[in-house]
Formats: sequence, C-alpha cells, structure tokens
Amino acid sequence: MSYQKIAIAGATGNLGPTIVKSLVDAGFEVTVLSQSGNTSSLPSAVKTIKVDYSSQESLVSALKGQDAFVSTIPKHDQQPALIDAAIVAGVKRFIPSEFGSNIAGNANTAALPVFAGKKTTQDYLKQKSNDISYTLISNGLFLDWGIQVGLLVNLKGEPTRVFDGGNDKHSFTLLSDVAQAVVGTLKHPEETHNRAVYVQSAALSQNEAIEIAQKAKPDAKIQRQDASVKELLETSHKQLAQGGEQIGAAFFGFIITSIFADSKEYGNLWDEKNDNSLLGIKEKSAAELQKIFAEL
Repeated sequence: MSYQKIAIAGATGNLGPTIVKSLVDAGFEVTVLSQSGNTSSLPSAVKTIKVDYSSQESLVSALKGQDAFVSTIPKHDQQPALIDAAIVAGVKRFIPSEFGSNIAGNANTAALPVFAGKKTTQDYLKQKSNDISYTLISNGLFLDWGIQVGLLVNLKGEPTRVFDGGNDKHSFTLLSDVAQAVVGTLKHPEETHNRAVYVQSAALSQNEAIEIAQKAKPDAKIQRQDASVKELLETSHKQLAQGGEQIGAAFFGFIITSIFADSKEYGNLWDEKNDNSLLGIKEKSAAELQKIFAEL
C-alpha cells in the first residue's frame, strides 16, 4: 500500500517546487514545512506549517500524522535531526536530500568532500533503519538544469568544458523525472524499502549532447574546451586546502568530478540496470532530447 500523507522540507528550492507539484498531481496530501512561512508560489492544495528547524519539538509537532517525509534541504548535515524528529513523530519513510551522484553505490564518489553531509545522512539512516525506513534517489546531473547553466553543453557562447575526450556516457535526469521518482517511490514502498533507486531520462556522452544541441539550435556557436577530470580533481583538493573563498570552487569541482569522471571509477552510469520501469519513468528518445535542448 502506498503512502498518502507526505511532508516535505525545502519546498522552495531548485527541485522542491517540482516535487511538490508532482505529489499534488498524483493525489497525495502534501504538507510543506517552512521556516519562513513564505510558500505562496506553491499549489493551493498544499498545507503549510511554519517550523523552527532547530527545535525538535517544533518538527515533531509538524510531522505527526505524516506517512513519509521528503527532504530537499541544501544543508545535508542537518538531516539527522530531521530523521530523529520523524522517528518520534511516527513517520514511516524518509527520503533524504540525495538527488544526485552515486554516493550509495560507489566508494570514490562517497569519498568526495562535497558529499560528506549526504554520506553522514546515509550512514545515520542505516543505523536507524529499525525505526524508520528510507529510500535514496540517485539521478545524476539534472539534465535541464545542466543545459541551462552550461555544464553539459554551453549554448550561451562560453566554451563547453569537454572532459577526457567527451565519449564516456553518464546518466542524466530531468527535474520532472526526479519528481516522478519520488512519486514512484512513495507508491511502491515495499520495492524501494531501505535501498538506493537509480533513475535517468537519458544516458549521454558530452559529444552526443553537443551533437543533439547543434541540431536543436543550428545557429548556436558551441565552443569546445578540452578538460581533464584528473586535473580538476587535483585542483579542487588544492582549493579545499587553501580554505576560505576557495572552498566553494573546490566543492563545485568535486561535484563536476562525480558527474563526468570515468563511469567505471565513479559509478555515474546506470543505463543497463535502473529503476525507471518501477518508478514510472520513460527514457527520452533522440527527438525528445532535441526538443528539450531547443526549448532551453
């Protein structure tokens, strides 16, 4: 039996609104936990509860009666406190703010410093698995966001960094399909019990993405800039050691490493074995991908 009453934290970020809309459209009763109380941009069917994230009492009160709790908060190391509150409130399933690289299934990815908070959360969920169940959602880079900001291919005139020749394929997922993965998980609690699920809208190499983008936007001048994941990783570690203002650049470099590094080393390709069918996600055809690129 699927869950029905769903609470979500971080509903106004990049991913949160898409998840909320998909949950509402799928017929779930959605309650948004908000520190500011400003959720006017969300669907009118959503219930909003103002909470103090530093107070377990406030969190427990907001979570009572909820079947599942979805977190999309950016401060991943704060999630154990959310898990504790969910356990006290009697919540059955916790979906953490994972939504990205393969931390659950790859030691190299899990060791990247940028993912320390996510790794801590995963370990804590395993410790508490007798008290609350969990599902970790791995989706690779957000495909539409990655195009918009020029990570996968830059359509705004700046050079596209093409890593290690650009032939290695990686898994990418649209924001809407990530949201569908949440819906599918909540509809299939037994099949997604205490494990990571893997979804993708497409498996693409950067060279394939550039080719599709060029067809979608023939007038776009796509510049290639050869880049090395190994050099990026070395630079990121040096920046982290320098500290201060360099930490942000280092963390971004670690994220890019997890996305574009060799798939055999960093586990960022799951086209042969994934949970698309279970969770209701259909991979995009070449024509559909071309349309997506054209619209962004």
